[in-house]
Amino acid sequence: MAELSEPILATIVVLITALAVWKIMSERAARMVEEARSQSEIKVATSEARLRALTDEKERMQREMQNAFELAAAEAFKTAVENADQEKERSFSEATRVLSESMVGYMEAIQTAKEEDIERAATLGERVDSVGELGISLAEETRELSLALRGDSQAQGAWGEVVVENLLQSMGFVEGRDYVKQLSETGEDRKRKRTDFILNLPDNRQVVIDSKVSLSAYTESVNADEEEDKISAMEKHCKSVRKHAGDLASKNYEHMESIHTLDFVLMLVPLESAYIDAMRADPGLYEDLVGNRRVKVVSGSTIMLALLLIQELWKRENQSRNQMELLKRAGALHDKVTLFLESFTEVGFELGQARAAYGKARDRLTDGTGNVIWQTEEMAKLGAKVKKDLREKSGVRELAEEAEEK
Repeated sequence: MAELSEPILATIVVLITALAVWKIMSERAARMVEEARSQSEIKVATSEARLRALTDEKERMQREMQNAFELAAAEAFKTAVENADQEKERSFSEATRVLSESMVGYMEAIQTAKEEDIERAATLGERVDSVGELGISLAEETRELSLALRGDSQAQGAWGEVVVENLLQSMGFVEGRDYVKQLSETGEDRKRKRTDFILNLPDNRQVVIDSKVSLSAYTESVNADEEEDKISAMEKHCKSVRKHAGDLASKNYEHMESIHTLDFVLMLVPLESAYIDAMRADPGLYEDLVGNRRVKVVSGSTIMLALLLIQELWKRENQSRNQMELLKRAGALHDKVTLFLESFTEVGFELGQARAAYGKARDRLTDGTGNVIWQTEEMAKLGAKVKKDLREKSGVRELAEEAEEK
């Protein structure tokens, strides 16, 4: 019994010792866990505080950036408004300049038309007064030359051309511009055609003047001593005039491709007395010539009236062109005025819109507690690194002072 109790006692001692050790280890482990938990809680709290600080800093920086952006945007908007005002002013100046030039051109055209009317009336009177003088001079020269060229038909034809050209030049017609002489070409009927003179008319039309009437028989009649010879020569003269008119009618000058001539020819009998005496000697000749729609016989005096009429047609044509130009300029002036008014109203509307937008942006900068300008200046006071003073420019300084008051 005594022998068994010793092992049991030893076992009990071991168990008690092991229990004591376990307890000590358990308490130590519990303390270590508690310490670890406390350290973790401290770290979490520190992390949360740091996170909150970072979040606050981020929000502050965002506010600062937004405020700075709004300020920069306001300045950019103001600059854009100023540029827009300058551009509108330039557009307005350009529109008024074009309008002024159009009005000056319009008034000049009116003044030119008035001056041309006065000049045309005076020139017409002078031309009418000079017709008689030219007729007397032409008749005298024709009589003398017809006697000198008696019997020479070719020379008389050349002389007739000289008479017509001198008459044209004395009345102010210019070769190459107002008339062409001795034009020759093959017509649509394949016949060779040669004109003495082609006189230009308005609307790209022309009229042919023939100057080759023979006066040989007439000079024989004038110089004959016997009445019978006078009558016989006058009959030849009438037949010559009638035949020449028929030949001209058959030439069909209107078929020439290079011109757009009227459907009749002016046949000149340069000697007034040769024309009148022929009409008296052969009354049927007058009826034949009047009935010939393709030939219009003119004498020295009547061709001057015809030329005077052509000049008047040209003056009216030029006046009509001036009136068309005047109407064209008036239409252009109307269009410019319309565009000017449209631009003017657009400028007014856009300026109003710009002013409203500028006022709204200005209010956002200056209105309310903690407005953009105040916040920006506070950032500088708190140590933000800045390179320019916000109040350096007078315009911005006024905004800052206004923001302080609000």
